[in-house]
Order: sequence, then structure tokens, then C-alpha cells
Amino acid sequence: MNFLKYILLLCLVLLLTGCWDRNELAKTSIVTGMAVDKGESFKYKLTIETTEAREMTALTATGLASSNVASLEGNTIGELVSKFNVVNATIPIYSHMRVLVISEELAKDGMLDFMDFFDRNRQIRDDFLIVIARTGKAGDILKVNNMYKKSPSLKLFSQLTTMQKDWGGAPDIKLNDYTRISNSEGQAPVLPAVQLIGDPKKGGNIENLKSEDPDSQVKVNSMGAFKNGKLAGYASLFEVRDLLFVQGKIKSTSIDAKCEDGKKKFEYRVTHSTTKITAKEIKGIPNFYIKIKTEGILDGTECLTKLGDAGAFESFELSINKTMEKEIKAFIKKTKEEFNADIFGLGDLLREQDYKNFKKYKDTWDDGYAKAEMHVNFNSEIKRSGLRKERYIEDK
Repeated sequence: MNFLKYILLLCLVLLLTGCWDRNELAKTSIVTGMAVDKGESFKYKLTIETTEAREMTALTATGLASSNVASLEGNTIGELVSKFNVVNATIPIYSHMRVLVISEELAKDGMLDFMDFFDRNRQIRDDFLIVIARTGKAGDILKVNNMYKKSPSLKLFSQLTTMQKDWGGAPDIKLNDYTRISNSEGQAPVLPAVQLIGDPKKGGNIENLKSEDPDSQVKVNSMGAFKNGKLAGYASLFEVRDLLFVQGKIKSTSIDAKCEDGKKKFEYRVTHSTTKITAKEIKGIPNFYIKIKTEGILDGTECLTKLGDAGAFESFELSINKTMEKEIKAFIKKTKEEFNADIFGLGDLLREQDYKNFKKYKDTWDDGYAKAEMHVNFNSEIKRSGLRKERYIEDK
């Protein structure tokens, strides 16, 4: 009887599986960021940043570099990723990547075919941000140390996320968003753009990490718009905010507008925003009725208006509405004339709401967008004036 039990146990052991694909932690490195430039000898130059876990926390840090950046050239990104141990001693783990940086040169030339690798690869998640590196090498962006986050990639990811939530100056574009919009019939893709300010060679020094006034730092300064897979131009941070207002993606932001005298200004802090767009074609012309409603507080004022008076906020609200309507209309005009691309996704809305008329623009929506009429209505509502009602400074 015992003999049969032993035989049964041996048979069960054969059914057990082992960790055939395991890797020891000491032999792996976590990839936090990747950058793609034009190569000198080959088509692409891939730069990868990996972190040193012991240097990321104060308890175990020894003062050495918290991350390692290495580059390799090749003709495909898949080839470079698979043979990156030419320059890297450990096995790269790509599932925790936070940022992909693309050089301006590649974006302008439309050499973004390598994005298919990221979309297809099972080891890479789709929750990383994609950015353009303006006027410089994309790889240099991953070499700039900073005090806030010891990893340049983690700092840039946090920087972009916070910018989008607190002010609306960066579109939240991840891999799935980029691929979906690139294949859309009624929208052109956009990507946030960053720029390295200062000396790139000093960005990787430990002194740059410890300095309160770094010699080199990365700033979010604009957004790139694409047309037929190529970079068509840039939009300013204020124009990025206009885009997010139209798309209904503003979480919070600050708007400054002029007082009644036309000289002094006040600031309006948006705490809530909604957008409703009605799309329909009228007499052969696509029409879009964009209604943006915001609520917020008076964040600061130079105006002489007595806030305790009934209807005191009306003049502020009228000024805000006029300012934002003018600003948004100007940016829409810019997208038509300079980019010739619908980055707002209005074409998709026309397809959803008036498909019968959208069918004729299916392959030529840019032509329909160019002649479309925009009706922008911005409605602001100041709920309160903060902790103080009247100004503490009295004008004499």
C-alpha cells in the first residue's frame, strides 16, 4: 500500500512545473526610460536608462550614480532591445518603463515606424508617456540628474503628469492613445514636447543633482502636432490648454484676464470644467458648437472692483469669457492654416453625430476641417473670492 503511495507521489512530481523563465534580481535591471534618435552608422540610436535600486533610497544610497544610461545603434528597435547586453551587464526588464523620448529629427522625417515594436511587444506595458525632444538629442533627456527624482525618466513622468493635472499644459498621451488616434479618420495625433536647457554634458554630473540651481534641466515647453505621420509644428503651453478645454480634459488651471480698466489683471482658478460639442453639417459646411462651462475661485486681483457689491463677479466673468473665446478661436485657426490637421478630434464627433454627411470626408477630413465653422462659447462662474473679500491694499 505504501509502495503505491510512493509511486503516485512520483507521478504527481512529473506534473509539477518549474520556474523556467525566472531571473535572479541581482542579474536584472529595471528600465525606466527609452529614447530614440537617428543613428550615425545605422538607422536608429536607442538609449536606455536603467536604475540602481540601492541608490534610489536614502537608507541604502552610497553616493554613486542612481541610474545608468547606455546607447546602441541598429536598424530596428527590436534588434537593439534583444542585444542590448552588448553595452549592458544585466538583463533589462522593460515592463516598468515610464517615458519614451523621440528626437525632433525623427519626428520631422516621419521615421516613426519603430512604434509598431512598442505596440506589439508583450514585455512592454502601454502606460508610458511619449514625448518629443526639441532642438537636441533625445538620449540627452535621459542623462539629466535632478534633486526631486534621482531618475531622469521618473522625474519627467511625474513632471508631465503633474503639469497636466494642475495647469493643463501637457496632453496625457500614452501608447494606446497614440496608436488609436494615428488610425483615426477624424483626428490627428499630438505629443508633448520637452527641451533640455543648459549644458547636456553637465546634466549627468552628481553636482547637478546636488545643486539648487542646476546647470542643466529638462523643461516642458510645448506640444507637437502631427500630419500624415510627420511633425507639422508646435503649439505653446497656452495653446495646449486650449486643446484640453475643447476636449473636456482640463482638471484644473489658472486664467488671467484684464480688469474693466483694461490695464490691471486678475486671476481665475478653474476647479471644475465640462465641455459639450454639437457637430452637424449645414448647407455643405461642417459646424461645431463648442460650449465650455467652468467653475472656480478668484485667485488674486489688481482690480478696484468692490467684491462685496451685488453682481461684482459679473465683470470678471465677462472678461474671462471674452479672453478664452478669442484665445481658443485663434488656436483653431492656427491648426487649420499651419498644421492643416484636426488635433481636437472634431472629425470623430461629426462621424458619431452626423455620419451621413461625414462619409464624404472619410478619407479627406482635413479638407472638411479646413472649411468648418466653429462656434465657441466659454462660460465661467466664480463661486467665491478665496479667504478674503476685499483687497487688503487700498489704492489712494
